[in-house]
Amino acid sequence: MNSHSPPGHPLRSKLTLAALALGALPFSTAQAAGESVQVWLTTTSGSTLSKKLSAEAAKTFGPESGTATVIDVNESVTYQTIDGFGGALTDSSAWLIFNSPQRNAIMNDLFNVGSGAGYSMVRLPMGSSDFARNHYTYDQTCCDLNDFSVSHDVPYIIPLLQQARQINPEVKIMAVPWSAPAWLKFNNSLTGGGYLRNDQYGLYANYFVKFLQAYSGHGLPIHSVSIQNEPHHAAANYASMQMEPADQSNFAAQNLRPALNNAGFGGVKILAWDHNWYENGGVSRFPFDVMSHAGGQAQAAVAGAAYHCYESPDGAFSVQSDFRNTYPNEEVHFTECSGGAWATDAAGNLTWELRHNVIGPLRNWARTSLYWNIALDPNHGPRVGGCENCRGMITVNNGNGSYTKNEDYYVWAHFAKVVRSGAVRLSSTSLGNGNIETVAFRNPDGSLSLVALNSNGSQALTFKVRWAGQSFDYTLPARSVASFKWNRGTASTAYRIVNKATGRCLDIAGPSTADGAAIHQWGCHTGSSQQWAMEATDNGFYRLVSRYSGKALDVADMSAADGAKLQQWSVTGATHQQFKPVSLGNGYSRLEARHSGKVLDVTDCTTSTDGARLQQWAWSNNDCQQFRLEPM
Repeated sequence: MNSHSPPGHPLRSKLTLAALALGALPFSTAQAAGESVQVWLTTTSGSTLSKKLSAEAAKTFGPESGTATVIDVNESVTYQTIDGFGGALTDSSAWLIFNSPQRNAIMNDLFNVGSGAGYSMVRLPMGSSDFARNHYTYDQTCCDLNDFSVSHDVPYIIPLLQQARQINPEVKIMAVPWSAPAWLKFNNSLTGGGYLRNDQYGLYANYFVKFLQAYSGHGLPIHSVSIQNEPHHAAANYASMQMEPADQSNFAAQNLRPALNNAGFGGVKILAWDHNWYENGGVSRFPFDVMSHAGGQAQAAVAGAAYHCYESPDGAFSVQSDFRNTYPNEEVHFTECSGGAWATDAAGNLTWELRHNVIGPLRNWARTSLYWNIALDPNHGPRVGGCENCRGMITVNNGNGSYTKNEDYYVWAHFAKVVRSGAVRLSSTSLGNGNIETVAFRNPDGSLSLVALNSNGSQALTFKVRWAGQSFDYTLPARSVASFKWNRGTASTAYRIVNKATGRCLDIAGPSTADGAAIHQWGCHTGSSQQWAMEATDNGFYRLVSRYSGKALDVADMSAADGAKLQQWSVTGATHQQFKPVSLGNGYSRLEARHSGKVLDVTDCTTSTDGARLQQWAWSNNDCQQFRLEPM
């Protein structure tokens, strides 16, 4: 039995780089004609959701229709790169999911690109937050870091993050503290706000370093850190700490950035603010002041600013463009908003969150969009303080072993499903509140995606999506959202994979369309059983998908052992269906399996002829392990 996990990664050879480079070039009308478009749809009925991320019949680009409303997708105008979509794995969320009898189903619903939402970003509190089972930090004892430990996270937080990255290797972790340990603060308390002691900046920077080192030791690299969650909020009943712009500027430039760089974490982003668009009735100047303080010292240390949605009027996301226009070299991230029992109209929530928390921030330079708690229980907890009636993306009821995906889950799923980490936002027509609102992207593999919301409360709207001189029509019901994805011609590019030692090609035995059919070598021909499309995932890895069967090249039983045989299997996005071509500089490459690090190898290739099985084996630099990728 071949058991499977989820998604994957990109490739590198002269051939594949050339193919991928085409993804940035304008597409001709002739090339766009007949391009198939995948569709996922969520609709509403009254105050509830009807269809939920439903896979619909494909659309096809063809000659332009006479439909009046036009949504243009323009590849020649590009904006920010996307880091990911998802939510916060708080202590409470992790505890609920880990202890659910439905844990694996929940994790696949969250992170599997094929069968689930495909979330690619997790926000992780560094220590306790309001949604925790108790108050904690990683070093509770004064006055050094000799007792630093992430042991609190080992039983259930770390295993879930490891599982998330196994399911979807794209998953990035954004870490943020709610407070420094009490003994590092002037008020000597984890709660009640209070400021970091000036003489402890260096020690606190090393606290971050130790956290990154500990998580790296568990195979969990940290993508980015925020300096402080909500630095202008002093909470009486949960971990909180106050900082001012000068504090963040000095800490980032003089302590945290140097400490991370010296420890080998120079690629980890540092984010400022991580609080609301507005405060005290007006636009928050905090992130602007961080960047301008002391001659702009933080600009070289800090990657950008992060924003939350609370206490801000509708449309306040435009503040992000003001910040980005003032500091064009700085990034913008949207990192928190929550739904809750104060809003029970699921259809209205779907529309508002799409407009206010995803489409708006993305059209104002956000590289991420994140919800608050990924999971909470039916009583809006567990929690030590803070919001009494917040709603998780999913509600996990461990009393009866069930879970429910809420409207918030589908809001972010519509983006994570079709937008891969590293995608670039494209220009697209967006018609404003009460009409069709959109965001478009080009993924790293060259595929394109468009998310379209009908924010009209009562009317279905028909529009045409126009790209490269071709179009398709679509009717979107009121308060509904559709995600579209098309391959931009990448499906027409396929390769024969030719072994250096034998001159024979990778071929499906039979040829068969069944899961488990053997992969062997055979004399090269032009039949589709020897043609493999390369679907980029990330970090140089690809899935190799047969043109004949639609199945992926797969290492049987996810084995990491030498001699494990290659077969075809339904595409899942699992790491044992991902291979990285590493150029050997002679026109050939070795193909490394992501899950094992072993390479593709022809069994007994020095004596074998047609029919020799393909296996994986440790790289030993022989011709049996070298392959040429020939475009068909």
